[in-house]
Amino acid sequence: MAGGMLGIAVSGLMAFQRSIETTSHNISNVNTEGYSRQRVELDARLPTYTGGGYIGAGVDITNIARTYDQFINGQLRSSTSAFGEVDSFKSFAGQVDTLLADSSTGMEPALEGFFKAMNDVANDPASMTARDVMLSEAEGLTHRFSLVSGRFEEMRDQVNSGVKHMTETISSYTQAIADLNKDISTALGSANGQQQPNDLLDKRDLVLNKLSELVDISVIPQTSGMVSVVMSNGQPLVMDAKAYKLGTQGNEFDPTKLDVTLIEKGVKPQVITSQLTGGKLSGTLRFRDEILDPAQQKLGSIANAIAMEFNTVHQLGYDLNGDLGEPLFKYSGLSDVPAISVTTNTGTSSVTAAFDTNSADLDASDYLLEYDGANYTLIRMADDTVIPLTAAGVPAILTPTNATDVLPGITLEIDLPPNAGDQFFIRPSYRAADNLVLNVTDPRKIAAATSLAPDGITPMPGDNRNMLELADLMNKSGMFGGTATFQEAYAQVVSKVGGLTHSADINATAQAALLERATEARENISGVNLDEEAANLIKFQQAYQAAAQSISTASSLFDSLIGAVR
Repeated sequence: MAGGMLGIAVSGLMAFQRSIETTSHNISNVNTEGYSRQRVELDARLPTYTGGGYIGAGVDITNIARTYDQFINGQLRSSTSAFGEVDSFKSFAGQVDTLLADSSTGMEPALEGFFKAMNDVANDPASMTARDVMLSEAEGLTHRFSLVSGRFEEMRDQVNSGVKHMTETISSYTQAIADLNKDISTALGSANGQQQPNDLLDKRDLVLNKLSELVDISVIPQTSGMVSVVMSNGQPLVMDAKAYKLGTQGNEFDPTKLDVTLIEKGVKPQVITSQLTGGKLSGTLRFRDEILDPAQQKLGSIANAIAMEFNTVHQLGYDLNGDLGEPLFKYSGLSDVPAISVTTNTGTSSVTAAFDTNSADLDASDYLLEYDGANYTLIRMADDTVIPLTAAGVPAILTPTNATDVLPGITLEIDLPPNAGDQFFIRPSYRAADNLVLNVTDPRKIAAATSLAPDGITPMPGDNRNMLELADLMNKSGMFGGTATFQEAYAQVVSKVGGLTHSADINATAQAALLERATEARENISGVNLDEEAANLIKFQQAYQAAAQSISTASSLFDSLIGAVR
């Protein structure tokens, strides 16, 4: 009987010792990120049958399990990914919104000042002061275009830097998951699959959560204890103990624009930029494609249109020297814009785009010129509209084959016949805001007059008719197919960016709430509650002491029995 009592007491002593150790482990890791509360699972030993009934044989420790819900953790990863995307998009979008809408950095004050100065010259065309102010405002306008464009380039550098950093981080996470897969599988094998390596599983879940913050993933458990991780597009990131990496490379059309690639040893990197969804990486790429590029292109279109319209009118007038007006703005884009030859081209031909004088045809989209060996086509990349082209002459001028088609305010010229399959990337307005420079620096050379004096030689200082034409360009709806003035066109850009930013704010708030709920749900199940652990510690301590007392009682009974036998 003593042996039975001792065995039962010792089993309880060991069980409650493990329970105290596990509770202490929980308390020690209360602030450990990703830690899941653990508990000792106990099971009564098989009883022994006697004539008087079944006598209990004590307790066994069957497992030390973590408190974990696979569904809740999946929800947490999904919410983390969704919030990461909208938060990254919102953060970048807010920078552009502030840049364009703020009076100290946006274009609106510069446009207003420029048009006001022209009206002042129209009111007093002989005033040298008014002319000086007009040139100063024109210089300020070009500087503001350059300032905004330069800020866009800084944001583009931020995007590229962020994309590089995130792909490197993703690669480090996939390798860590693959390594943990191996460790977990080995640990399970050592325990014959009966006990789980809880702390290793927590570490893997933590890395999976961090990975989901950067890119949307699905986690597929395997019978070996490993997991496979795939992106939402089905591309693998981890297959058991094999990790895939993400990298970057220059876009085939624009080397300064980074694409994301999936890297597998011995295989050519696969471009997956367009397939990415969810996470900060996707949010950053969405910002570049949906806000940054369109805003820079539209800003360039406005700069193009201003250069075209003002130069055209200014060159029709006469200055105070009696000479015809020079171009008001010096803009290299009004001559030739070289197209980018796609990296896969096999030919040596080059394409240039020269702007015409009709700003109403200007378009903010990029274009792709393709040659299939017989036909030229121009693709508007904003909506994939296709314009068939016909080549004439050497060098060849490319014009629309169909009379109803119109080129985006440019004339295309190709120097040599390309090889079949060659492509050329054309960005008519992309760098335009950076290239706008004031050409007229002498106030006497402002061509405010429409005609000379009757002698045909002497200038007419009081003639303001050409300046009235210039000032009236403020009210001309020449932008975006003849539907908007310069200021309205800029207001449309600001409104578009502001709308997207506002929508991103709303989405980010909603996703933050969903993420908070998912985090709370995970903490309610897996988190360590110090009050609960303190109560458990007291309970297990008392149980341990009771088991120790059982041993002491068994020892006293055994001593009494020995004494009676003697």
